[in-house]
Amino acid sequence: MTFLIVLGIYFGILFAFAFLSRRMVAIASLVLCAGAELARLWTNDLTPLVAQSGVTIISPPLSSIVAVALTLLPAILVVAKSPKGKGAKQLVSALVFATLGVMLTYGAFSNAVILDSQSRAIVQSILANERWILTAGIVAALAEVLLLHRPHHGNEKSK
Repeated sequence: MTFLIVLGIYFGILFAFAFLSRRMVAIASLVLCAGAELARLWTNDLTPLVAQSGVTIISPPLSSIVAVALTLLPAILVVAKSPKGKGAKQLVSALVFATLGVMLTYGAFSNAVILDSQSRAIVQSILANERWILTAGIVAALAEVLLLHRPHHGNEKSK
């Protein structure tokens, strides 16, 4: 159960970040996917470099921290350039961001924890539907970008 609490707090932090930024984070949600790919490609190569720079962490493993950072950092940087949002659209956008963030970094978290029997059953049911959860999140982020974001033209006055 402790793992589920930690996972819930992590989800809450990602949601609070996205929601309190008062930005539409659909593009940042898609960048999370790119960050997850960067983490897959570079975690094994960057972890020794981070360790050589003097960072010493025993638990969670340093590779887990590097993977999470590589996944989240590009999205966090993109949030600053995202358009302002409000209301239900922003709430849904933040939920999608947090869900994708948790699902895409779960592998790094799983290296750092041992699941108890109660947590294991819940996590296994979530992982059994991982493909659908990620697909729904990506489709929701794409739909937001395509339907709600308007291009900005430098010479037009705002209405």
